[in-house]
This record gives sequence, C-alpha cells and structure tokens, in this order.
Amino acid sequence: TVSMEKSMQSLKDRMKDVQPIEGDEDFFPNDSTIVRYLKSRDWNVDEAEKMLRNTIEFRRRTNVIDIDCRWCHERPGFHTMRQVGFDESGRPVIYSNFRQAATHRYSAEDSITHVSYIIENAKLTMKPGISTWVFVVDCSGMSLPLCNPKLGYGVTQTLADHYPERLGMVICLNHNTVFHAVWKAIKVFVHRNTASKVNLVRSMSKVKELFHEYFSDELTNWLLDEIKLNKKGPLCDSQQRFWERPAKKGSHDPRGCPSYVAEYVDNYLEKKETSNQRVHRPFPTMIDSLSGKCCKVQSNSSRDEASLSDVSGTSSDCELDSDKADDIEIPDEFKIDNSAVKQISVS
Repeated sequence: TVSMEKSMQSLKDRMKDVQPIEGDEDFFPNDSTIVRYLKSRDWNVDEAEKMLRNTIEFRRRTNVIDIDCRWCHERPGFHTMRQVGFDESGRPVIYSNFRQAATHRYSAEDSITHVSYIIENAKLTMKPGISTWVFVVDCSGMSLPLCNPKLGYGVTQTLADHYPERLGMVICLNHNTVFHAVWKAIKVFVHRNTASKVNLVRSMSKVKELFHEYFSDELTNWLLDEIKLNKKGPLCDSQQRFWERPAKKGSHDPRGCPSYVAEYVDNYLEKKETSNQRVHRPFPTMIDSLSGKCCKVQSNSSRDEASLSDVSGTSSDCELDSDKADDIEIPDEFKIDNSAVKQISVS
C-alpha cells in the first residue's frame, strides 16, 4: 500500500547515516530487512528504526555472520540443535533433543551463541523468497537446568530483538511437566503471534499428521526414526555421537536427512576450499569430525536417567500436563527477572 511504501522510504532515509556492515551487506541495507523490522513493530517507523539500529550494532559487535560455538568444539555434544533438512516450502528445519546433550546445564551465553550460529548458517541454505525457519524440539530428557524460564526468556529475547519475522513454526513433542512449567513462565512475555506458532503435540498420531502436512516423506521418516532412537534407553552410541557418519552403510544417519547430508555436510570441506563465497557450515562438531579431529564423548548420566514414562505415546496433547505445571517448584536462579520486558515477538 501507499502508506507502507512511505514508511519504507522514511525508514530508509533515516538509516542513510548507518554504514553497511563489512561482509554482511546482505543484511543491510535491503528492502527485505526494512520490511521485516517495520512489520515487527506494526509499521511504527520510530520503533522500527530503534530496533534496526540496535540489531546492526549487535551484528557489528559480535561479527555474527562468522560466529562459532566453542562449546561444541570443546565438548562434543554440548549442544544438539542442528539443521537436518527443509520443509516442503523450502524452509530450513532445525531439530534438537535434550537426551543427546552432553551437559547438565546451559547458560544464556552459550545458548545464544549456538542458536545464532545455527540460524545464520541456515540462512545460507535458503532460496530466494524463503525468509523463515522451522524448529522441531524433542523434549525427551528435558530438565530445568537444561531449559529453564530465565534461559528460555534470554534466548527468545535475543531472537525477538535481532531476528524479527523469522519464525515460521515450532513443533514441540515429547514434552513433560517440566516443559509446561517453563512454557507457562515464558509465555506471558511472548507476543501472541509468536505463541500461536508453537505447536505442542504429544500423541504420535498428531506428530505424524503434522510431519506429513509440512515435510517430505524423506524428512518425515528421518525425524520419526531419530525421535524413536532418542527415546530408547540407554541411548545407543551412534545417537550419542550424532555428529558422526554412521559406521554401517544404510543405517540411520543422525546428522540429518539424506539429501541435506549429501548437499551440505559430506561435501562441506570441498565446498569450503573451492568456493569464493561464504558456504553453509553444518553443526560445529560435524565439521570437527569431517576434519579428523578427535571427538571424545563426555558422559552425561541424565541421558539415561531421563524419564521415559513422561514422554509421548498417549492420546492427548497440549493440555495433558498444564495443570501439573503449577506443582513444579522453579528455583529462584531459574526465574525470569521482574524487570523483564513483556510482549516480545519473534514472529
């Protein structure tokens, strides 16, 4: 519309004094960035300008396009969030599972760094016209130290501030009472548009229905196999070392679905050496494995202690544990500060 075009031009004019980020010119200046920031602030030019300037400073300060996750290099399996394929419309699909994690606790610093690494590299796999991504969060093995309200708020706030209009959908499965307690604490701070994109599914029939609706048969089958293997206890060695190529040819590859692995993982080193442009970097420890670096797994007993009786397989969905969430006692160290900003949005 005419009013939107005027708002776009107004924001462009206001940002003329801002120098493009060296090496990150694809982010700013361009129309898609301008539109996303205006949409995220309901086309309020003043608020969009403030938000965009803060993001440019953030990207300049952190050199986010070249960010790496030292935690994954130092302790293989520290994080599990990784791109594993694409949905039917071409959006990157990012999967994570708590039972595979080789740690008992995350911090805001390591979580924000890792999420930034994953989504900045996911952007390099997105074809023109694709602007959002999809998260599949497998909550089996989830505990408060691994994903507490304060941590969840910190990560979501960063995404809201610096990646607006980027969230396509979140599918949460195998969620337990801990998840519901965390989600209940975070949800009051999340914009309703963002919350509406979070699908809490518990029954496998609903999971399969959603997967078949949005994903190809290849990715659906990979996800169902990955989820099944990560529910079994004790976690098998190949699932613990999910960054490695499977030893047996033809067996399930936890690095991602076959087409993603073939295009973006197995030939990563060759692409890096021959391309004169930035290339998509897969999960950090996958790169270490491809490079022949030693990747010793450090044990995490919580992998085997995860309650398998509190995961999916029932007939009900998101209402299952919502009442019990009130019974979860959240320690003060995990509570969101009273000064936290409400109504953040990453949609």
